[in-house]
Amino acid sequence: MSVGLIRIRMDNVRLAPGQTIDGYEVIELLDRSKDGLAYKVRNQLLDRLELLRVLPKSLQDVPEQVTRFLREAKVHARMSHPNIVAFYHAAQMDGQLVMTTEFVEGTTLAKRRELGALPLSEAIDYISQTLAALEYAHSLGVVHRDVTPSNIILTPGGIVKLTGFGLAKASTDQQLTQPGTVLGSLNYISPEQIKGLGELDARTDIYGTGVVLYELVTGRRPFHHKSQFELMMAHMSELPTAPTILNPDLPAELSEIVLTAMAKDPKARFQSAAEFRQRIVRLGGAESGTPNESVLKAETKRAPSPRTRIQSQTAGAWRLVAAGAFTFLLVMAALLAILRHG
Repeated sequence: MSVGLIRIRMDNVRLAPGQTIDGYEVIELLDRSKDGLAYKVRNQLLDRLELLRVLPKSLQDVPEQVTRFLREAKVHARMSHPNIVAFYHAAQMDGQLVMTTEFVEGTTLAKRRELGALPLSEAIDYISQTLAALEYAHSLGVVHRDVTPSNIILTPGGIVKLTGFGLAKASTDQQLTQPGTVLGSLNYISPEQIKGLGELDARTDIYGTGVVLYELVTGRRPFHHKSQFELMMAHMSELPTAPTILNPDLPAELSEIVLTAMAKDPKARFQSAAEFRQRIVRLGGAESGTPNESVLKAETKRAPSPRTRIQSQTAGAWRLVAAGAFTFLLVMAALLAILRHG
Protein backbone atom coordinates (compact mmCIF):
# COMPACT_ATOMS: atom_id res chain seq x y z
CA MET A 1 0.00 0.00 0.00
CA SER A 2 1.49 3.35 -1.01
CA VAL A 3 1.16 6.73 0.65
CA GLY A 4 -1.29 8.86 -1.32
CA LEU A 5 -0.42 12.56 -1.44
CA ILE A 6 -3.23 15.14 -1.54
CA ARG A 7 -3.12 18.94 -1.48
CA ILE A 8 -5.28 20.85 0.98
CA ARG A 9 -5.02 24.54 1.90
CA MET A 10 -4.96 25.31 5.59
CA ASP A 11 -3.73 28.06 7.90
CA ASN A 12 -1.32 27.29 10.73
CA VAL A 13 -4.08 27.60 13.32
CA ARG A 14 -6.29 25.22 15.23
CA LEU A 15 -9.23 24.07 13.13
CA ALA A 16 -12.71 24.89 14.38
CA PRO A 17 -15.66 22.46 14.51
CA GLY A 18 -17.88 22.96 11.47
CA GLN A 19 -15.01 24.25 9.34
CA THR A 20 -14.67 22.59 5.94
CA ILE A 21 -11.32 22.21 4.17
CA ASP A 22 -11.34 20.77 0.66
CA GLY A 23 -13.98 18.17 1.37
CA TYR A 24 -13.11 17.51 5.02
CA GLU A 25 -15.59 18.76 7.62
CA VAL A 26 -14.00 19.26 11.04
CA ILE A 27 -16.16 17.74 13.77
CA GLU A 28 -14.01 18.09 16.88
CA LEU A 29 -10.49 18.31 18.26
CA LEU A 30 -9.65 14.97 19.86
CA ASP A 31 -6.12 15.45 21.11
CA ARG A 32 -3.41 18.08 21.38
CA SER A 33 0.07 16.84 22.30
CA LYS A 34 3.73 17.52 21.74
CA ASP A 35 3.44 15.47 18.55
CA GLY A 36 0.69 17.62 17.02
CA LEU A 37 -3.09 17.74 16.77
CA ALA A 38 -5.70 15.07 16.10
CA TYR A 39 -9.17 15.83 14.73
CA LYS A 40 -12.31 13.86 14.05
CA VAL A 41 -13.36 14.82 10.53
CA ARG A 42 -15.88 13.76 7.90
CA ASN A 43 -14.74 12.94 4.41
CA GLN A 44 -17.65 14.55 2.58
CA LEU A 45 -16.98 12.81 -0.72
CA LEU A 46 -17.12 9.37 0.86
CA ASP A 47 -19.42 10.34 3.75
CA ARG A 48 -16.94 8.64 6.07
CA LEU A 49 -15.57 9.61 9.48
CA GLU A 50 -11.78 9.79 9.57
CA LEU A 51 -9.04 10.80 11.97
CA LEU A 52 -6.91 13.72 10.79
CA ARG A 53 -3.47 14.10 12.37
CA VAL A 54 -1.61 17.40 11.86
CA LEU A 55 2.06 18.22 12.40
CA PRO A 56 2.00 22.05 12.62
CA LYS A 57 4.66 24.25 11.06
CA SER A 58 5.96 25.07 14.54
CA LEU A 59 7.03 21.44 14.95
CA GLN A 60 8.55 21.20 11.49
CA ASP A 61 11.53 23.22 12.64
CA VAL A 62 12.70 20.01 14.32
CA PRO A 63 14.01 17.67 11.59
CA GLU A 64 13.58 14.58 13.77
CA GLN A 65 9.88 15.40 14.29
CA VAL A 66 9.34 15.59 10.54
CA THR A 67 11.28 12.38 9.93
CA ARG A 68 9.29 10.52 12.60
CA PHE A 69 5.96 11.77 11.24
CA LEU A 70 6.82 10.66 7.72
CA ARG A 71 8.20 7.36 8.94
CA GLU A 72 5.01 6.67 10.88
CA ALA A 73 2.96 7.35 7.75
CA LYS A 74 5.11 5.08 5.59
CA VAL A 75 5.17 2.25 8.16
CA HIS A 76 1.44 2.47 8.85
CA ALA A 77 0.58 2.64 5.14
CA ARG A 78 2.27 -0.73 4.56
CA MET A 79 -0.17 -2.55 6.82
CA SER A 80 -3.68 -3.83 6.18
CA HIS A 81 -5.14 -6.04 8.90
CA PRO A 82 -8.58 -6.33 10.57
CA ASN A 83 -7.03 -5.62 13.99
CA ILE A 84 -5.00 -2.57 12.89
CA VAL A 85 -6.45 0.90 12.36
CA ALA A 86 -6.56 1.46 8.58
CA PHE A 87 -4.32 4.10 7.01
CA TYR A 88 -5.84 6.34 4.30
CA HIS A 89 -3.66 9.25 3.15
CA ALA A 90 -0.62 11.39 3.80
CA ALA A 91 -0.94 15.03 2.81
CA GLN A 92 0.69 18.45 2.90
CA MET A 93 -1.49 21.38 3.87
CA ASP A 94 0.32 24.63 3.05
CA GLY A 95 3.54 23.28 4.45
CA GLN A 96 1.95 21.34 7.29
CA LEU A 97 2.14 17.56 7.20
CA VAL A 98 -1.04 15.61 7.87
CA MET A 99 -2.24 12.03 7.67
CA THR A 100 -5.71 10.53 7.71
CA THR A 101 -6.61 7.17 9.19
CA GLU A 102 -9.68 5.16 10.07
CA PHE A 103 -11.77 6.70 12.83
CA VAL A 104 -12.80 3.90 15.18
CA GLU A 105 -16.00 4.28 17.16
CA GLY A 106 -15.54 2.78 20.59
CA THR A 107 -13.30 3.10 23.61
CA THR A 108 -9.71 2.33 24.46
CA LEU A 109 -8.68 -0.64 26.54
CA ALA A 110 -7.36 1.89 29.07
CA LYS A 111 -10.87 3.30 29.53
CA ARG A 112 -12.33 -0.20 29.78
CA ARG A 113 -9.76 -1.12 32.43
CA GLU A 114 -10.82 1.85 34.59
CA LEU A 115 -13.95 -0.16 35.43
CA GLY A 116 -11.78 -2.79 37.13
CA ALA A 117 -10.15 -6.08 36.23
CA LEU A 118 -11.67 -7.78 33.19
CA PRO A 119 -13.18 -11.29 33.19
CA LEU A 120 -10.50 -13.73 32.11
CA SER A 121 -12.31 -14.74 28.90
CA GLU A 122 -12.66 -11.09 27.87
CA ALA A 123 -9.01 -10.31 28.61
CA ILE A 124 -7.86 -13.35 26.62
CA ASP A 125 -10.02 -12.32 23.67
CA TYR A 126 -8.61 -8.77 23.53
CA ILE A 127 -5.00 -9.89 24.00
CA SER A 128 -5.39 -12.61 21.39
CA GLN A 129 -6.60 -10.04 18.83
CA THR A 130 -3.78 -7.67 19.77
CA LEU A 131 -1.24 -10.44 19.27
CA ALA A 132 -2.79 -11.26 15.88
CA ALA A 133 -2.17 -7.64 14.85
CA LEU A 134 1.40 -7.76 16.16
CA GLU A 135 2.07 -11.09 14.45
CA TYR A 136 1.09 -9.48 11.16
CA ALA A 137 3.18 -6.35 11.80
CA HIS A 138 6.20 -8.44 12.79
CA SER A 139 5.87 -10.49 9.60
CA LEU A 140 6.48 -7.20 7.74
CA GLY A 141 9.49 -6.41 9.90
CA VAL A 142 7.61 -3.73 11.87
CA VAL A 143 8.07 -3.41 15.65
CA HIS A 144 5.38 -1.32 17.34
CA ARG A 145 7.47 -0.34 20.42
CA ASP A 146 4.51 1.24 22.27
CA VAL A 147 1.94 -1.45 23.08
CA THR A 148 -0.26 0.09 25.78
CA PRO A 149 -3.98 -0.05 26.70
CA SER A 150 -4.33 3.49 25.31
CA ASN A 151 -3.18 2.26 21.90
CA ILE A 152 -5.68 -0.59 21.81
CA ILE A 153 -9.17 0.50 20.72
CA LEU A 154 -12.28 -1.64 21.27
CA THR A 155 -15.21 -1.34 18.88
CA PRO A 156 -18.77 -1.75 20.21
CA GLY A 157 -18.69 -5.24 18.67
CA GLY A 158 -15.60 -6.23 20.66
CA ILE A 159 -13.10 -5.97 17.78
CA VAL A 160 -9.59 -4.80 18.71
CA LYS A 161 -7.94 -2.10 16.62
CA LEU A 162 -4.24 -1.49 17.29
CA THR A 163 -3.10 2.10 16.78
CA GLY A 164 -0.33 4.43 18.04
CA PHE A 165 2.39 3.74 15.46
CA GLY A 166 4.33 6.90 16.31
CA LEU A 167 7.28 4.88 17.62
CA ALA A 168 6.90 1.98 15.19
CA LYS A 169 9.98 1.08 13.21
CA ALA A 170 10.58 -1.17 10.25
CA SER A 171 13.76 -3.19 10.10
CA THR A 172 14.91 -1.18 7.07
CA ASP A 173 14.39 2.25 8.70
CA GLN A 174 17.34 4.35 9.77
CA GLN A 175 18.08 4.74 13.47
CA LEU A 176 16.74 8.07 14.70
CA THR A 177 17.23 7.72 18.43
CA GLN A 178 20.63 8.42 19.91
CA PRO A 179 22.10 5.58 22.04
CA GLY A 180 20.94 5.91 25.63
CA THR A 181 17.67 7.66 24.70
CA VAL A 182 14.54 6.09 26.20
CA LEU A 183 11.40 6.02 24.04
CA GLY A 184 8.08 4.48 25.02
CA SER A 185 5.43 4.55 27.74
CA LEU A 186 7.25 3.91 31.01
CA ASN A 187 4.52 1.70 32.51
CA TYR A 188 4.80 -0.75 29.59
CA ILE A 189 8.38 -0.28 28.39
CA SER A 190 10.68 -3.27 27.96
CA PRO A 191 14.08 -3.55 29.72
CA GLU A 192 15.90 -3.36 26.39
CA GLN A 193 14.08 -0.13 25.51
CA ILE A 194 15.29 1.36 28.79
CA LYS A 195 18.86 0.32 28.08
CA GLY A 196 18.62 1.94 24.66
CA LEU A 197 21.16 -0.47 23.24
CA GLY A 198 20.98 -2.25 19.88
CA GLU A 199 18.04 -2.90 17.59
CA LEU A 200 14.72 -3.74 19.17
CA ASP A 201 12.87 -6.75 17.80
CA ALA A 202 9.42 -8.31 18.14
CA ARG A 203 10.15 -9.46 21.68
CA THR A 204 9.92 -5.89 22.97
CA ASP A 205 6.25 -5.93 21.89
CA ILE A 206 5.84 -9.29 23.65
CA TYR A 207 6.94 -7.64 26.91
CA GLY A 208 4.56 -4.70 26.51
CA THR A 209 1.65 -7.02 25.72
CA GLY A 210 2.50 -9.10 28.78
CA VAL A 211 2.29 -5.99 30.97
CA VAL A 212 -1.08 -5.11 29.42
CA LEU A 213 -2.39 -8.64 30.10
CA TYR A 214 -1.13 -8.44 33.69
CA GLU A 215 -3.06 -5.21 34.19
CA LEU A 216 -6.25 -6.54 32.61
CA VAL A 217 -6.52 -9.66 34.78
CA THR A 218 -5.32 -8.18 38.09
CA GLY A 219 -6.74 -4.66 37.85
CA ARG A 220 -3.34 -3.09 38.56
CA ARG A 221 0.02 -2.55 36.92
CA PRO A 222 2.94 -4.78 37.91
CA PHE A 223 5.14 -1.92 39.15
CA HIS A 224 4.19 1.11 41.23
CA HIS A 225 6.85 3.75 41.84
CA LYS A 226 6.64 7.52 42.15
CA SER A 227 9.78 8.41 40.22
CA GLN A 228 10.49 7.57 36.60
CA PHE A 229 13.93 6.26 37.57
CA GLU A 230 12.47 3.79 40.08
CA LEU A 231 9.89 2.65 37.54
CA MET A 232 12.55 2.03 34.90
CA MET A 233 14.71 0.14 37.40
CA ALA A 234 11.69 -2.02 38.30
CA HIS A 235 11.25 -3.06 34.67
CA MET A 236 14.91 -3.98 34.53
CA SER A 237 15.35 -5.84 37.83
CA GLU A 238 12.16 -6.17 39.94
CA LEU A 239 10.12 -9.36 39.73
CA PRO A 240 6.37 -8.67 39.51
CA THR A 241 3.96 -10.31 41.94
CA ALA A 242 2.37 -13.34 40.28
CA PRO A 243 -1.19 -12.59 39.09
CA THR A 244 -2.51 -15.63 40.99
CA ILE A 245 -1.27 -14.13 44.27
CA LEU A 246 -3.27 -10.97 43.60
CA ASN A 247 -6.27 -12.96 42.37
CA PRO A 248 -6.32 -16.61 43.57
CA ASP A 249 -9.27 -17.33 41.24
CA LEU A 250 -7.00 -17.05 38.21
CA PRO A 251 -5.57 -20.30 36.78
CA ALA A 252 -1.95 -21.05 37.66
CA GLU A 253 -1.07 -21.35 33.97
CA LEU A 254 -2.02 -17.71 33.44
CA SER A 255 0.69 -16.57 35.85
CA GLU A 256 3.23 -18.68 34.00
CA ILE A 257 2.17 -17.18 30.65
CA VAL A 258 2.24 -13.57 31.90
CA LEU A 259 5.59 -13.92 33.68
CA THR A 260 7.11 -15.59 30.62
CA ALA A 261 5.99 -12.68 28.43
CA MET A 262 7.47 -10.25 30.97
CA ALA A 263 10.82 -11.98 31.39
CA LYS A 264 13.70 -9.50 31.76
CA ASP A 265 15.82 -11.40 29.24
CA PRO A 266 14.24 -11.38 25.75
CA LYS A 267 15.56 -14.92 25.21
CA ALA A 268 13.41 -16.17 28.11
CA ARG A 269 10.18 -14.70 26.68
CA PHE A 270 7.91 -16.08 24.01
CA GLN A 271 9.94 -15.66 20.87
CA SER A 272 7.04 -14.58 18.69
CA ALA A 273 3.56 -13.11 18.92
CA ALA A 274 2.27 -16.35 17.37
CA GLU A 275 3.75 -18.46 20.18
CA PHE A 276 2.30 -16.10 22.83
CA ARG A 277 -1.09 -16.15 21.11
CA GLN A 278 -1.20 -19.95 20.87
CA ARG A 279 -0.61 -20.27 24.60
CA ILE A 280 -3.24 -17.73 25.56
CA VAL A 281 -5.83 -19.15 23.16
CA ARG A 282 -5.20 -22.68 24.47
CA LEU A 283 -5.68 -21.42 28.02
CA GLY A 284 -8.91 -19.72 27.00
CA GLY A 285 -10.20 -22.99 25.54
CA ALA A 286 -9.32 -24.90 28.71
CA GLU A 287 -11.01 -22.32 30.94
CA SER A 288 -14.21 -22.32 28.89
CA GLY A 289 -14.40 -26.10 28.94
CA THR A 290 -13.62 -26.38 25.26
CA PRO A 291 -11.36 -29.42 24.72
CA ASN A 292 -8.15 -28.86 22.83
CA GLU A 293 -7.28 -30.69 19.64
CA SER A 294 -5.48 -33.63 21.29
CA VAL A 295 -8.41 -34.25 23.65
CA LEU A 296 -10.87 -34.11 20.76
CA LYS A 297 -8.83 -36.69 18.85
CA ALA A 298 -8.69 -38.99 21.87
CA GLU A 299 -12.44 -38.66 22.45
CA THR A 300 -13.13 -39.33 18.77
CA LYS A 301 -10.98 -42.46 18.88
CA ARG A 302 -12.79 -43.79 21.96
CA ALA A 303 -16.30 -42.85 20.85
CA PRO A 304 -18.29 -45.47 18.86
CA SER A 305 -19.55 -44.65 15.40
CA PRO A 306 -23.25 -43.73 14.91
CA ARG A 307 -23.90 -47.13 13.27
CA THR A 308 -22.30 -48.94 16.20
CA ARG A 309 -24.37 -46.89 18.66
CA ILE A 310 -27.61 -47.77 16.80
CA GLN A 311 -26.73 -51.48 16.68
CA SER A 312 -25.92 -51.45 20.38
CA GLN A 313 -29.17 -49.66 21.25
CA THR A 314 -31.21 -52.12 19.10
CA ALA A 315 -29.59 -55.14 20.72
CA GLY A 316 -30.29 -53.72 24.14
CA ALA A 317 -33.95 -53.22 23.30
CA TRP A 318 -34.33 -56.86 22.12
CA ARG A 319 -32.69 -58.07 25.32
CA LEU A 320 -35.30 -56.18 27.35
CA VAL A 321 -38.15 -57.64 25.26
CA ALA A 322 -36.80 -61.18 25.64
CA ALA A 323 -36.36 -60.77 29.38
CA GLY A 324 -39.93 -59.50 29.71
CA ALA A 325 -41.37 -62.37 27.69
CA PHE A 326 -39.44 -64.95 29.74
CA THR A 327 -40.72 -63.41 32.98
CA PHE A 328 -44.30 -63.48 31.63
CA LEU A 329 -44.05 -67.20 30.74
CA LEU A 330 -42.74 -68.05 34.19
CA VAL A 331 -45.64 -66.23 35.83
CA MET A 332 -48.20 -67.98 33.58
CA ALA A 333 -46.67 -71.42 34.28
CA ALA A 334 -46.87 -70.79 38.02
CA LEU A 335 -50.57 -69.81 37.76
CA LEU A 336 -51.45 -72.96 35.76
CA ALA A 337 -49.71 -75.12 38.35
CA ILE A 338 -51.69 -73.50 41.13
CA LEU A 339 -54.98 -74.01 39.27
CA ARG A 340 -54.28 -77.74 38.60
CA HIS A 341 -53.51 -78.46 42.20
CA GLY A 342 -56.20 -76.21 43.51
